[in-house]
Amino acid sequence: MARFAIIQAGTAVQQLNTTTGGLTTLTLPTDITVSASLTPRFAVFNKDVVMVNSPSRPIAINTAGTIRPLTLMPPGTVPVLTGVAGGALTGTFLVKQTFLIRDDDGNIVTESAMGPASASTAITTQYLNAAQLDISPETITASKLYRTVTLGTVYFPWLELEGNIQVNVQDDLADASLNLIAAPTLGSAPDLTLIAEWRGRLWGVARNAVDYLRYSEAGIMYAWPTANSLLIPKLGSDSLGVTALVARKDALGIGRRNNFQQIVGNTLSDFRPVKISENVGVESQESVAVYKDTAYFLWKDGVYEWDNSGIRCISDGRVRSWFTTDTYFNRGRFQYAFGMVDPIRNRYKLFLANAGDSVENRWVEYDLNDKTWWGPHVTAAVTTLTSALVVPDANDTMFSLIGNSTGFLWNQQSTATDNTATGISLDVDTKFFDGQTPDIEKYWGELSIVGKVQSAGTLTITPKTGGLDASAGSAISYTMTNGRSRLRRLGNGRFAQLNLTHSTAAEPVEIYGIELPFHELGRR
Repeated sequence: MARFAIIQAGTAVQQLNTTTGGLTTLTLPTDITVSASLTPRFAVFNKDVVMVNSPSRPIAINTAGTIRPLTLMPPGTVPVLTGVAGGALTGTFLVKQTFLIRDDDGNIVTESAMGPASASTAITTQYLNAAQLDISPETITASKLYRTVTLGTVYFPWLELEGNIQVNVQDDLADASLNLIAAPTLGSAPDLTLIAEWRGRLWGVARNAVDYLRYSEAGIMYAWPTANSLLIPKLGSDSLGVTALVARKDALGIGRRNNFQQIVGNTLSDFRPVKISENVGVESQESVAVYKDTAYFLWKDGVYEWDNSGIRCISDGRVRSWFTTDTYFNRGRFQYAFGMVDPIRNRYKLFLANAGDSVENRWVEYDLNDKTWWGPHVTAAVTTLTSALVVPDANDTMFSLIGNSTGFLWNQQSTATDNTATGISLDVDTKFFDGQTPDIEKYWGELSIVGKVQSAGTLTITPKTGGLDASAGSAISYTMTNGRSRLRRLGNGRFAQLNLTHSTAAEPVEIYGIELPFHELGRR
């Protein structure tokens, strides 16, 4: 069975067949466009993918690749009611109209908010005629009329008009014969910038109300009543408002730049935000990755994880300087960082801009098993990184892809090459070795390297001996077909450091140990 993913490429929405790698550009509704300068955000609701932020209106995409508006534009005209002779209905009534789309099985997949109410109209032993009904500018299946019982205020389903051409209808259905299940609570989805699915509802943030969380009716992704809104503290504390929605297990986290909240409750009457952290927030929605009920995300001073025990920083310690100095990454672009969890290698990957650069072109990895950090990494094949996603193959085995600005998707392979031909450069500096006597001059003797026996390859080792400002010495070659090699003596100095480089394709490097003997010469 084929598996699909939805991606955005420039101003196009495409369906990726993750089994064959084939791409199909999907057709947008005529009045909806997609911005190449805005980041798309997605949520899965039942069998549909909901896409917001980059489309000019929120859209829903079904498994067949059909795109439709998440909510239709409501009718704008007022139905005109009159009585027509020959019917049997008596009473005083109100009528409203909606537009809707049904699928091939007759199920409503989206219905607009109700249009304006008609004037209250009294008839006696007549047909109730509704005229001047609106025609939708969008492609719809039908329009639907809702009617009150006599002198009532609650609207019930009355008539459904197939197609999009009928502007007049009459009927004398008695009050007792109406479907007395009240009309659903409807409402149009706002222009959403963030989206998530949680507890059978869609949750989002509107572009023009960034301090508020909006949510749909339960089980109905197209119904967004204006009353379904929560204020997220701290109101007006910054111009960005809510920066991330983090749905994990039975919790929905709401990140701002300066605090982190969680939504609790089950219904409209008791949904409310509660504070999880007064200081920690989320820099980027795209940095959020949820795996095995744990969420990972980027904040100003590092990477955090959120699980049942709370929020904690997992980058403090050896790699804190990655995120708190300007040495490694452009911290001004943290808001554009994006991340993912690679389920095969069990690592959280975070993609960032190199210090001084204005595009995301580096990444670091956190090993979820042994809690170690790796990187920063760079690859020559993918110079401007734009996206990361996890998709299933034909056997539902998950694998990770990264996208770049030239329009390609890349899958990490086991061979250490870029694009199968160009070698991935290894460039590693060891620590400064000091023999635990940093102020004593030493004679550094014969370097010994132990590594995995490879079929081919030479590793270049460039030593430094002297002070912390020592210059590089002559390069040494380590033949990787040898498991162990004794190399030349290094010379005098208080410190010794090694630089290891290798860039030939399909020649892995695996070093098990370095032995560097020394003799103390004394202090100067």
